[in-house]
Amino acid sequence: MPKSGINAKGVRVKSIKAWTVAKDPAGYRWIIFGLLSIVYFLACLHRISPTVIARDLFLEFGADATALGLMSSAYFYLYAAVQPPVGVLSDTLGPRAVVTLFTFIAGIGVLLFGFAPNMAVATVARGLIGIGVGGVFVPALKIFSGWYRPTEFAGTTGIFLATGNAGNLAASLPLTYLVVSLGWRMSFWAIGGVTLVLVVVCRMVLRDKPEDKGWAPIEAHTGAPSQAALGPEVKTGALKRFGIVFRKPNFWMVTTSYFFFGGPTLTFQGLWAVPYLMDVHGYSRVQAGGLLMLMPLGIIVGAPLFGFLADRLPVGRKTVLMASIGAAMACWGVFLVTGGKPPAALIGPLFFFSGACGGGSLSLYMTINKELFPQWLTGTAMGLMNPAAFLATALFQPISGYLMDAVGHSGAVYPLQAYLHVFIAIFVSMVLCFVTILPLSLRKADVMK
Repeated sequence: MPKSGINAKGVRVKSIKAWTVAKDPAGYRWIIFGLLSIVYFLACLHRISPTVIARDLFLEFGADATALGLMSSAYFYLYAAVQPPVGVLSDTLGPRAVVTLFTFIAGIGVLLFGFAPNMAVATVARGLIGIGVGGVFVPALKIFSGWYRPTEFAGTTGIFLATGNAGNLAASLPLTYLVVSLGWRMSFWAIGGVTLVLVVVCRMVLRDKPEDKGWAPIEAHTGAPSQAALGPEVKTGALKRFGIVFRKPNFWMVTTSYFFFGGPTLTFQGLWAVPYLMDVHGYSRVQAGGLLMLMPLGIIVGAPLFGFLADRLPVGRKTVLMASIGAAMACWGVFLVTGGKPPAALIGPLFFFSGACGGGSLSLYMTINKELFPQWLTGTAMGLMNPAAFLATALFQPISGYLMDAVGHSGAVYPLQAYLHVFIAIFVSMVLCFVTILPLSLRKADVMK
């Protein structure tokens, strides 16, 4: 029992123990938030982990850039493919069940990847990881929509992206040290074991909404619109839900822009960044992993920062999003004007600011898309939009590998010209991203009633 004490006014009060957080919805939601952030941390770690072990896979499996791109892209193809069903399942079966089941699939995939005897098995395992971690982000946002006020959603999403993308940070220098110490296979066995432990914890801790713990809905305490005020829930199947979302023109503008933004940047960060730094700039693996940390560090800073600015600046979220895209485009433009090899002093700032713009843009894409639909459709809507960036990554990874192989390599080392081709493709995609989102700034955001 909590102990009693005397406050400054002489009134006897009960002191607050840490365990009482779990007995209050305002506290318990942060326990849920923390657990989901840990699971999302691992999802982000796997997203870019191939860049750290690329040289190991080159040597052990005798792979070239195209084969490595295909293997790495299996994650993104399957991640993208499961997003629509994950969204519908989050709205129907419930996000807690989705997170638990899909995290289990991810754990099995990680263990299989560590045991892979060849590139074919590694590709299958990478696909299983993609399926598994594909059931984390969308159901997490669905859970947040039940536990947080509508006016808290953008900020909460930004913080979630920041804490989760610490996994990208861990997939750079920390993972590099782990691989150097244990080897790449044992490193993945350890990560797989941790993932399976999280499956049990998710089942025990997660709840879809406060009512599942016997508490009143968050709306009852906030004066926010009730679920009924947002529109009657459609009790039909997935196709009807898809049709409602697909008929929204703003949904297509947001999704198309998200496609062109996410794919190329995720490809560079997750596959070619470390080889680029080693092949072109002559860094060691540890040095390259240290520099790579600046990209996820930028995401960690940018996601909540841009969300905070978008919630408070009078210009609106769409304008902040366009500014973020423009800044990212400028960062990649520097690689072009310097012939693919900017001065060493600029590498760190470019990595950091491109990461910050990426994190900020992602949180705004999600928030803008969420606000187009009532709560009972948020899982479906986000599940249909979220595949865009990952499908683009799945396409861009083997394409970029092909562009590099067209130049050729010596052993496992690619020349500057090969990477310049990748930078050109990234910049073109960023221009298309900006152009496709531009009409949205001329439209008023509309929410379905």
